[in-house]
Formats: sequence, C-alpha cells, structure tokens
Amino acid sequence: MNFRQSALNWRRIAGIMAVAATAAFGAASTAAQAETVLRMAKTSIPRILDPHFTTSFTERDFGYLIYDTLFAVDHTFTVKPQMVESWTVSDDRLSYTFKLRDGLTFHNGAPVRSADCIASIQRWAQRDGMGQKLAGLTKEWTAVDDRTFKLTLSRPYGFVLETLGKVGASVPFIMPESVAKTPITETIKDYTGSGPFVFDQSAGTSGVKLVFRRFDKYVPRSEPADWATGGKVAKVDKVEWIEFRDPMTAVNALTNREIDFIHELPHDLAPLLESDRKVKVMVYNELGQLGFIRFNSLFPPFNDVNARRAVLLAVNQKDFLQGLVGNEKYYSVCRSIYSCGSPYETDAGVPAVDLAKAKQALKASSYDGSPIVQFAATNSATIGPLSEVLTRVLKDVGFNVKVEAMDFQTFTRKRLSQSPPADGGWNIALSTWTGPDVVDPVVNVSLGGAGLKAQWGWPSLPEIDALRDRFASTADPAERKTIAAEIQKLNYEQAIYIPTGTFKALAAYADNVKGIEPAPALMLWGISKN
Repeated sequence: MNFRQSALNWRRIAGIMAVAATAAFGAASTAAQAETVLRMAKTSIPRILDPHFTTSFTERDFGYLIYDTLFAVDHTFTVKPQMVESWTVSDDRLSYTFKLRDGLTFHNGAPVRSADCIASIQRWAQRDGMGQKLAGLTKEWTAVDDRTFKLTLSRPYGFVLETLGKVGASVPFIMPESVAKTPITETIKDYTGSGPFVFDQSAGTSGVKLVFRRFDKYVPRSEPADWATGGKVAKVDKVEWIEFRDPMTAVNALTNREIDFIHELPHDLAPLLESDRKVKVMVYNELGQLGFIRFNSLFPPFNDVNARRAVLLAVNQKDFLQGLVGNEKYYSVCRSIYSCGSPYETDAGVPAVDLAKAKQALKASSYDGSPIVQFAATNSATIGPLSEVLTRVLKDVGFNVKVEAMDFQTFTRKRLSQSPPADGGWNIALSTWTGPDVVDPVVNVSLGGAGLKAQWGWPSLPEIDALRDRFASTADPAERKTIAAEIQKLNYEQAIYIPTGTFKALAAYADNVKGIEPAPALMLWGISKN
C-alpha cells in the first residue's frame, strides 16, 4: 500500500466520526437565519482554549478572533502598531514607551489598561521562545498611567517590536490582568478579549462546535486590514466553527451549502470542488506550511545524537510531500530550516539522504531495540498523513516503532508531557509550522536549546542559543545571514529540527462569501456573506 492510499484509508476511517459534526449545524432556526452566519469546517476545534499555553494552530486561530495584539506584521513582514497608538525609543535603545489607542474595550465593558498589557506579555513570555528571549533582557515593565507603559531592557535588543508583533504561534494576545495572572502552568478559564469577535460559550457544543459573535464596541484601526494589521472589521454577525474529522464530509457539506468555508482542504480533494462553479478553491497560505520532526531529548534513544542523525539521514522530503500532497504544483523540497524564499534560506550543513549511513548511525548509537513511542494526530489533515510516512522511515532505518494515535487536541496536550514514554510520554512526533513561524533563527522556536525551558522536545544545546542571541543583537544584515547559516550547520550536526518539506495550504468557500484573503493564520475580519 503506498502513502497516498494509506492517507485515503485514514480519511475513510475518520468518516465514522463525522456524525456529530453533521448534526451540529442541522436546521437553522428562523431567528438564526436573520443573522449573517459564517459556518466553517475545521478538521479539529480546540479543547484547550488558551493561546498562551500551546503553539497549536487551532488555539492561535481562536485567539485571533477574540483577542488583539500590541503590534502585528503585514504581508511584507513590516511591523505595525495595532493596539498601540504611538511609541518612542530612548537614544540608548534601552527604554521603549508605548501608548495605547483610545477606546480599546474588553468584551466585559472594561477599558484595556497598561496593567492588562504588561500582565499578558509577562505570562505569554514564559512559554514562547521569542518571549523568553525578550524576558531574559527585560529589567522591568512599568505602568506610567492607564494608557501608557514602559519596557526597560538590560541591553539593546533588535527584536522588541518583532516579538510583540509576532504573527505565528504562539501570539502575544492581550487579556485582562485578572486572567493573565493565571499561572502559565494552568489554562485560563475566562475568555474575555478585546478583539472583533466575542466567544459565546453558551451557544456552542462541546467538542463539536464553537460560536463567536461580532463585538459591536470594537474600534478598528483606520488603515486597511493586511494580515493581522489594520482595521479588523467584522462583517458577519456570527461565526460557527464546526468540527469535521472527515474531510470528505466537509466537502459534501460545502457542495450542499450546509457550510460556507473549509479552512484546511486536503489537496487530493481539491479537484472535487474545482469542478463546482459555485465553489472557489484557493491557496490560503502563500508562504506555505512546513512539516517537521521533533525528538524528545529527555529520554533514550533520542538523547543520543547518533539516534537522531539516524532519522535525519533517512528523511527524503519528496516521500513526505508525495504522501501528503501528491501534486507537485502545491509543494517544494526545501531543506533549509528557514522559510523557503526568506532572506535566510540556505543549504549550509544539509547532509545527503543516505539510508545506509542512517543505519550505520543507528548502530553507533545507544539504541537497544526497545519500542519507541511515536505520537500521531489521526484527525489532522496534515499531521496524520505525514506521520504515516515517518513511521515507515523509522522502520526502514531499524527502529522498533509503537504508534500512539489520538485526535489532534489530545496530541497538542500530551506532547507537552515530560513523563517517560513508558508512563504516557513520547519519543518522536511530527507537526507543522506556517512559513512565518520559521523565517529566522529567533522566530523559529524549534531551534531553542534551553532544555526544560525549550519548546516541547526540550533539547539542551547552549551553543545554539548563544548564536541566536548573537543574531538578535546585531543589526548588520550580512552578519545575520552568516550567523543564520552557522545555526543551520549546528542544527544539522545535532539533528534537533528536521524539516520534511513545504506545501501550500488550500481552502475552499462558497461563491457568496466575499473578502477572503490569503493569510498565514485564520483571519476572518473583512469577510462578508451575501
């Protein structure tokens, strides 16, 4: 059985679980029909509703609907103010003073204050890689007044605004101070934001549907929306996220006009909708998504660099891309650890794929033949098929593999476990980033080597963190490129981050839906429905 057939079988099995999703949207009431409702199919809806807590894309997308950010980036990666009205930087570049826009209001009617922003950034920075870098250089945050606050650094840092305007997971969303005081080891229970939509907890169905309503008191910026910047104008009254674990069920629902939008359309199902004149298929994320392999460095065998390199040397990106996408116009082989087409894309340190050498590396490692636990998210349109290819690669090298399959939300929770694999933990897993998540060494948190403080997988590699600090400390573009190449060489020597190729993410929507623009995350402002 080839990889494409295996992926299709996975979807057929998942179809058994689609009944709940079909029932979720059902027949709309007369009152509901009077509203403008955008009904969306999601392969998975979040169970952990805390975008500071996890790097999951579904939590990030949830956050963009109900929260806002101090800064954001547009499609050119230019940092622009969002909640911030103005800011100043001291001559010595050690102090940043920010002033909030007038009229910013939380969904509960309370004004957004400096204290809310400080508490939110401090909470977020405990978990996020870029946030940790900024926190390590922060002397203090100070509230000057309710709309003005100040950041004081211990030394100049060239990525302050880029950090506060980060577009990829996890995003520094602003929450009320009382919510942001929740320890980062616990998930929040209050989902009050100040963004263009309000999360309506009473209207959804647990595990099946989430409902968001337009926040009428939201004051958008005057500039046109561009990615996460500008005027976030909500043009529909309500948004419904409905979970469809089986993509084919979602395709049928869109064809029958029971839903309006499929955010993650599997590539092999695109031809079914491209022939429907009332449906539009688009590349939703032009920068693409990137699969990547993650090792748990805390336990054998992947606390041994030889075992990690055994996997690295066997990874042929085309196998992964064919297994997931199939159509070459939607994917590209790119072994740079930075986004393909970005200024830092490089082939520095990239080893040749060689299965014989991979087996030699495994033989040289301390691996004793015990089963390794591979986590796989079966209902993810991307992670599921990619994980099947990874299983085959591991077996070809000589690993004894035990695959633990689970739904995506369980996957995002369990991969944070630092328990031994025998006690519910894991050895290896595969996930995806979007292009903006890996454009440079600071943004790409998978490169962090801070051990237990690093991203899940927890590699300990102080040398790579020192290089990332050097990258962030220099403003010289040529020096940054040199350092980025050094980081990639070290990454491949130590095999801590293995990309499996870049693919373009597709979406599909009914022709009465207008205003959907390509973006690196789900951004629903500016979208209308006739």
